[in-house]
Parts: sequence; structure tokens; C-alpha cells
Amino acid sequence: MFRAVRGVACAAVIGAVAGASCYGAMYAGYINFPTKSSTELTDEQLSQIAKELNKSYLAGITDASATGSTLTSMSSNSVTSGAKVLDVSDIVDNVISSVVAISGTQTVTSSSYGFSFWGNYPQSYEASVSGSGIIIGANDTELLVVTNAHVVENVNNLKVTFGDGAEVDAVIKGMKADSDLAVVAVKLDDISNSTMSAISIAKLGSSTDVKVGEAAIAIGNAAGYGISVTTGIVSAVDKSLTVDDVVYEHLIQTDAAINPGNSGGALFNAEGEVIGINSVKMTDTKVEGMGYAISIESVKDIIDDLSTQTTRVALDNDERGYLGVSGSSVTSEISQTYGWPVGVLIRSVSEGSAAEAAGLRVNDVITSFDGKDVDSWETLVNMMQYYEVGEEVEVTYSHLENGEFVENTTTVTLTEKPQTNNNR
Repeated sequence: MFRAVRGVACAAVIGAVAGASCYGAMYAGYINFPTKSSTELTDEQLSQIAKELNKSYLAGITDASATGSTLTSMSSNSVTSGAKVLDVSDIVDNVISSVVAISGTQTVTSSSYGFSFWGNYPQSYEASVSGSGIIIGANDTELLVVTNAHVVENVNNLKVTFGDGAEVDAVIKGMKADSDLAVVAVKLDDISNSTMSAISIAKLGSSTDVKVGEAAIAIGNAAGYGISVTTGIVSAVDKSLTVDDVVYEHLIQTDAAINPGNSGGALFNAEGEVIGINSVKMTDTKVEGMGYAISIESVKDIIDDLSTQTTRVALDNDERGYLGVSGSSVTSEISQTYGWPVGVLIRSVSEGSAAEAAGLRVNDVITSFDGKDVDSWETLVNMMQYYEVGEEVEVTYSHLENGEFVENTTTVTLTEKPQTNNNR
């Protein structure tokens, strides 16, 4: 599931990559200074220690006091060559159990056509989807995992795989597509005691303390082949990008490899704290080592909100409620250009529908459904599969009055969907 605009791609992956091999080996090294029980050191030993101290001073040393490790950045040939050697094994041991793999399937309609007695028809198939997630907490009945919205949006058969290999069914608890964030829930009853003892809850750090040049550790389900680790540094902070109409702000740029499947995984600092959610990478033959993570500090409130939403399970088509509108997306770019609110512009309202009864009209813009932001037509369509016939839902919308949009709220009672109507 690649999203690419002008060389930018979100790091999630659909299906197997034919003819490609994925190598996950990581090499790490560090300098051991010998110790002696005697207080006497030879001239040769003193000279060697002086050389090593000088080398470390020139290259720079990061003290990972929280884990008792020392991260030493050194060049292979000279201090300006840029090659880095980092030992992060102690940090990884402490945090890797808080990162999970996310998988599922997505219905893809092919541009090619099949044939039958009645004529041509478009071909559809289920493609595998993989991404990553971070365990952020639990409530009385669920384990909660944060990930990117583009990892789980419109995904069927959603599953979470923990570090011990246990695979468990999962559902989307809440999603905010315009921020590319989602929280996935796993029932605690579905997790065995052995798996529960092998997982941990990630510690969320403060992105405001992130400094350019400090160590960065990316952990995720790269290429869908299981959890792996890459390392680098923080290359820049507070960056902005726009990908597929999603505006990413307050991004942390890193040269730690962020590959397809890493989306939703964690970017840790040297103290084992999550400073970002890996989401985007620059893909261009002329570009190397430009990955981006959503700053955790900038989205903590969103994550908290998604974590407290009522968990809903997708309903069968005949059980789903019907709103009775057709519409189109008002993206953030359209909003900035024309001053319209971000949401769904109503193009038509079906006669006798729930929308008509609630007072919704053509050219109104739906901005919220049941307290959840509506940022696109696709988001509204996805939401509707979780609400049943007869359910009452609060809808926030903006109505154009005297050249200005005025926000209103109404309650709709969802009806059954007519068999021949393609509206929502």
C-alpha cells in the first residue's frame, strides 16, 4: 500500500514483493576499554587509551544512561566519512516487545477484465496488507495499539502479531484519517498468558526534547517479514509534507531506514522512549536516507481521544444503517483554497432518507459523525459499516448562509438502505 506524491511514499506494503529478497541483518559494534586490577599501566596501554579517547571525542559520544549503554558514533576512515557504528542491543531488548506487526487483506479491483457468458466484468481480488503498530496501553477488556490510518483503513481480516509469533484478531477502535492515525484494539481474553508476559507497553517520550544529531532507532514490520531494527540519527525536526491530500506536520526526519511495512512502527530515542510514529519515506533514485515519523508530542491528544472511543465491529450489509447522501471530499487543500470546512460536501440527498428527515441539504458539508471527524468521503463510507439500522447518531455539518459556512448539529436516525441506491 504505497502512497506516492512527488517522490514521497508511505511505508506500508500490500502483498509479497515478487523476485525480491529482504535482508534484516543489523551490525553493531562498540569499543571496549580494557581494565586491570593493578593501578599500574604501561606506556603502550596509556598511549592506546589516549588514542581511543581522542577518537571518541572527535566523533561524539551519546550517553544512554537509562539503559546503561554508551552509544558511540565513529567514522570508519575519518571523522568526516559519516559511517556510524551503534550498539543499541540493550535498548532494543527493553522496547522491541512493545512493537507489533499488523496484517490483513484489502479488496483490489483490477483494471483488467474477466469474461463470462453475460459479458466483460472487472476482476477483484484480496491482496495482503502489512504494517506495524505500537502497544500504548490497555483498558478493562482491550489491549490498545496505535498505528497509521493508512495501514488499517478499508482492511479486512485485521490481525496483530506479537513478538512471540502469536497472531490475534483485531478491530479498529478509532481512526483520524487526516492525521493518518488509528488505534486498534485486541481483546485481552484472546491473548494467552504466555504472550501477555512477553509484551510490554511503550513509553511515550517528549518530542520537544528531540535534538538534531541524536540517535534514532526505528522498529517495525519491514516488508511484512516480521519485526526488525534499523538505526540512524535525527536528521531534522518540525518538517512538513503532503501525501495523498494528507498534510503531515511536525515530522521528525531520520536516516534510519524506514521501509514498506514500517508504517505505524516506533521511532525510539536512546532512552527507549517513543519519539515518533514512522509514517513516510522519500522515494527517489536521487534520494537516500530520508524517512519521516509523526512527532509523538503533536498527536498525544489525538491518540488519547481515539483510545477512549467505543469499539465497534463491522456489520453485514443488511444490518448497516443508511444515511441517504452522496458526496465528495473537501480536502485540506480545497479548504485552504476556497475557505470551505474539511469534510464531505453533500451532492444529493435521497428522498425519505435519514439525512432528509434530519434537515441535511445539498451543499452542506458534513464535518463530524458520532463525534468523529469526517475528513473525506472514504472516511464517511468506512464509518457507516459500523452503525446499524435504527441507531441514532449525532452529525455536525456546516451550512452556507450569506456567503459563510455556519456550523450546525443534528441527530439522524439511520434507516435501511434501498436495494437500488448507491448512496450512504
